[in-house]
Order: sequence, then structure tokens, then C-alpha cells
Amino acid sequence: MKKYLSLVVSALIVFTSALSTFAASEPQVFIRGIRPLGMGGAFTAISDDQNAIFFNPAGITQRQSSLFTLFELPVNISEDVLNFYNFYNDNKDKLDHFDTLSNSDKVNLLNEINDKVTTYKPEFRTGFPNSSYISGPGSFSWGLGLFDQADFGFQFNRSLIVPSISLWGNVDGIVAAPIAHKFDSLPLNIPGSLSAGVTLKAIYRGQIAEYNKSVLEFEDFSPQIQTGKGFGLDVGTLYQPNQRWNVGIQVTDVGGTNISYDAVTADKAGQVDKPAYTNMIDPQWNVGTAYIPSKICYWPGKSIKTHDRLIFAADVRDILNSDTPLLDATIWKKLHLGAELRWGPLSLRGGYSSGYPTFGFGLRVPYLGARFDYAYWADELGLYAGQNPEWNHQITLAWSWGDQKGRAYGSDAANKEKQALAVKKPVNQEPVPAAIPPKTSATPPTSTTPGIPVNANESTTTKGVQPAAPAAVPASPVSPAQTPAAVKTPAAIPASPVVAPAQPAATSPVAKPAASAPAQKPASVTPGN
Repeated sequence: MKKYLSLVVSALIVFTSALSTFAASEPQVFIRGIRPLGMGGAFTAISDDQNAIFFNPAGITQRQSSLFTLFELPVNISEDVLNFYNFYNDNKDKLDHFDTLSNSDKVNLLNEINDKVTTYKPEFRTGFPNSSYISGPGSFSWGLGLFDQADFGFQFNRSLIVPSISLWGNVDGIVAAPIAHKFDSLPLNIPGSLSAGVTLKAIYRGQIAEYNKSVLEFEDFSPQIQTGKGFGLDVGTLYQPNQRWNVGIQVTDVGGTNISYDAVTADKAGQVDKPAYTNMIDPQWNVGTAYIPSKICYWPGKSIKTHDRLIFAADVRDILNSDTPLLDATIWKKLHLGAELRWGPLSLRGGYSSGYPTFGFGLRVPYLGARFDYAYWADELGLYAGQNPEWNHQITLAWSWGDQKGRAYGSDAANKEKQALAVKKPVNQEPVPAAIPPKTSATPPTSTTPGIPVNANESTTTKGVQPAAPAAVPASPVSPAQTPAAVKTPAAIPASPVVAPAQPAATSPVAKPAASAPAQKPASVTPGN
């Protein structure tokens, strides 16, 4: 028995997985990046890095420059892996010397396995170094990614005498190519822009499924791997009414993605022949929104400026319920909320995933492209939020360039918003100046007629002669021949009652100087004054 338990423990530490139920439909081929995991899985409307390949291909149009990921190595373990390890470490001596234990000690150990260990569902997930490239802005944005992911798990089953175990898991190899286009002008004067994208997927999957194997069989046990392949298509849209809001929709595995498995022939004891078959990955509809606030109000009239370095996101995944028809009952499981604060090389993340809190952080080494990320979150294994959580830890080491040039944030976001506001202003429209009051000369103009003031309101006399009232002055017919030059009067200045230049004293009916007064020559008039 000691040999059998040692073999079981060694095998189970290597083969662990996140799968908790044996659903009829094929599990999704989906790489969940560590950045979305720390943000509660809310990423449909963000999608501005390599994670857009699986969350929403339309999001790659937001990039300010290209992104090249040389490799990305994630390592994921669940809390149950640690629980199982602690149980094994605490009972190592008993397990190693199981044959020498008393009957009561054997019964107690088996009861503890049935009562405690059978509740554990350890998982282990890792990705072989993943590589990807996403282009910068242009008429069409595109990318290419090579991804590998191993996802294995096990569970002890209750037994009256000898415990049994189930093993299952997938090894996926994926070639994915996203392409997207951004429409900057929308019909009917709809504000903002709309992006549309697709991801083409070629999938190669190896599957392990061994259920209710007695621990006594593990001495010569060799799991069978059945391989299959298929092709899938994801589509997505991203609407941006302005620089701060995003609204995204994604449909994964449009029309269903069939994985066709080859037959497997048993070649060792304990194995059975497995026929060829085809299983389908169901489509899934996801919607989300994201917002970059300029400030956070924490009290009426009080706020903190974010400098556009904070982003909030919310997703509802599988809104058409590929697994259950009860949306109103499962909405909290499908709801994902997240936030990220980026300041220089540091990123802080937090959120809510299926009823459980999540958090994480990322640290980037400037100029070298090295990055380290951590995330802690829970998957809901039951149908309803809060029913059966599975807590996980993940770390990721990556070497990439351009990961900070996704959707504009910080000073880049502020500059983009200023540019957008400048475009909205009317072009070639100059302000209308205010009316300018007419200018008045500081020096009164010289009268062209002796004895008559230029201004009709003037009450003084010239050389002792009293002028007649303006209303009593008849218009004098003046011929061009009699006028030395025309006197120009500004349009803004009221016309003087005197409309003609000075006449000789003998012909003017306006003023008749005394006989003793000497005759005067007419004042000279300069044209244009």
C-alpha cells in the first residue's frame, strides 16, 4: 500500500487541473492573461494588449504602437494544491509506513482522506513560453500569436475501502491571428468611433480523461492521451463615444468550434480502446464597458485627480447562458468587475470575479522589456456565485516591448482628449469684434464759413457774429463750379448743418457782416478733411 500511495502522490502533484465538473460540452480554448485575472476577468472593453486576441480582437485598434512579446511564461496553482501538499507533508510518515500501522491508525487515515482530501480539487496550469506580435495603428491592425497551455487536475473519490481517483486535463496548442479595422466616422452623425475585429484560431488539443481509477492500479498506470484538432473564429466590436468610455461585445467560437479526436488503441494493461469522436465548444457572448475617470469624488465637492492613470471595467460573460437557462439566477456568477492603476513601471489591480475579490500587481523593468506579474483570484465551480469557490495563485514572467503603449493613459490620454476637443471647434470662424465707437477729434475742425461754427451745437460766436439756428438755415444751391473742393465727413459723425464750403460774403444769405467790417477771404479747404 505504501508503494501505491507514493505513486499516487507523485503523479498527482504533476497532474493537476482546474476542471471540476465533467460537462458534456468541450472546454473553451481560452488563454486568460494575468492582467485580466487580477482585474476580476473584466477585460472585454479594455483589450489593448496581447490578451485582446482572446478577449476582444477589435481592441487592438487602440494601440499607439506595436507590441512584441518574445515569451510569456505563466505558472498557476490552486489553493487545493497547497492543501493537498500540507496534508501529505503532515502525514508523510504514516503514508510511507502504512503497512506497519495498526488497524485503527489505517482506518483513521483512510477516514481523513475520505472526509478531507476528497473535497480538494487541486489544479495546475502552465503555459509553455507564449509568443505574440500586435501591430501599431493603421488602416488595419493585425497580429499573430503562438500559445501553449497545459491544464491538468485530479480528485480523490469517496470509497468505503480503497480510495479511487479521477484524472483529467487538456494540453492546447493554438495559432491565433487577429485582424481589426477602426471606423473613425460613423453615419447619422453618431459621435465617436467603432472598431470591428476577428480572430482566426487553429487548435491542436491533447486530452486526458481517466475516472474512478483505484489507487491500486497506479503501479502500472499510464494515462492515455487522445489528440484532436479544429478551427475556430471569434468576433468582436468596440465602440468609443469619446476618449474616456469604451463599450465592447465579443462572441467566442462563432457557430461552435468542433474538435475532432482521433481513435486511440490500448497498448498497455489497464487501458481501453477509445473511438474517434467530435465534440463542440459552445459559442459565448460577452459584453463589457471600461472608463477612465479624470477624478474620483470622495465627498460632495471633494475629489482626487487621477491624472488619467486609473481605469474601471465591468463585464457580463456568457449572457446567453450556454450552460444554463437561468440568467437571473446566475448573473452574479457571470459578473466581473475590475480596476487598474498604472504609475510608471508599477501596475496595481483589483476586482470582483463571480462573487469573489481578486487582486494583483505588475512590475516592469524599464528599457529591458522584462515584466513580473502576480494575481490571486477565485473561480466559481458551481452554478451560482458563492457556492463552490476555487482560489488560485498565478505568477507570470515575460519579456516584451511596447506593453505600455496600448490604450492611451496618463499624459497620453490627456493629450488625446485635448486633440479631440480641438477638432470639434468650428474651422475658419473668427470672432466678431465689438462695435467701435466713432472717433472724435481732440481739436475742433476749422469752420469753412466765416462766422459759422462747424458744430451746430456750438454756442459760441465767431468774431462777434451770432449764427442762425440750424433749422432756419435754408439749403443753399451750390454748383460744383462754386465749390473749391468737397468736404468729406466720416459716416459715423453726424453731418454738420453746413453742407457746402464757404461762399463769398456777398452771395451768402447766412451771415452778413457789418459794413465797417473788412472783407475776409474764404478759408482754404484741404481735400479729404
